[in-house]
Amino acid sequence: MSDAGSYPSVAAIARRRGGLAEEVVGYVRDLILTGTLKPGWKIDQDAIGRALGVSRSPIREALVVLGQEGLLEVTPRRGAFVARLTPEDIVDHYELVGLVSGRAAAIAADTLKDEDRDELETIHARFVAGTGVDYSALNNAFHRIINTSAPRRTRWLLGHLGRSVPANYYEFANGWDARAVQHHEDILDAILQRDAERARRAMEDHLHESGLAAVDALRTQGFWDETSPPASPNEKGRS
Repeated sequence: MSDAGSYPSVAAIARRRGGLAEEVVGYVRDLILTGTLKPGWKIDQDAIGRALGVSRSPIREALVVLGQEGLLEVTPRRGAFVARLTPEDIVDHYELVGLVSGRAAAIAADTLKDEDRDELETIHARFVAGTGVDYSALNNAFHRIINTSAPRRTRWLLGHLGRSVPANYYEFANGWDARAVQHHEDILDAILQRDAERARRAMEDHLHESGLAAVDALRTQGFWDETSPPASPNEKGRS
């Protein structure tokens, strides 16, 4: 059985900005969090190299980072394996993001400038309209404006935690865009009313529900199904 389908090639134009190791981190993280690579599967470094056109060095660096994030179990001389994440692990991660994001939303309710509040309303209006829009880009813009009100350390932590959430979430969480519209409506209204505590709660609820939706999407894709990993090239032809 070939493993080529588990590591799709990525055109250079579609790659993320940053160093090669960061590029590999994002690539493998998305494969894990969208259910393409399942718990217990060994990471095929050669396949990653072919897919991205990179050497072993940035791949090794990336695997260390993903191990620190808890997405991989890295064992000396054996390699890296996808961690056996539970649904509770997924929800827990989103709730951690929610706690920090809730703090940012509360600060935004108190301090966001008028022009930023206007921009939030414009972005939300496009989100509601929904025709021919890039939900992921709008979602990122909505949260970015809110997060800019937070102190430097909080912004750094949000960036770190946010990188562990799949970038193409809106592509694989079926129907999530419709639910997110109402969540954003609640967050926006609290910020416009300068109600910091309600903004905090609305943001925390939003990320909690996001975690539940991610679990549903991963379960639908068979993330927790007991399936054997694809055979590596070195294993083909063995009895």
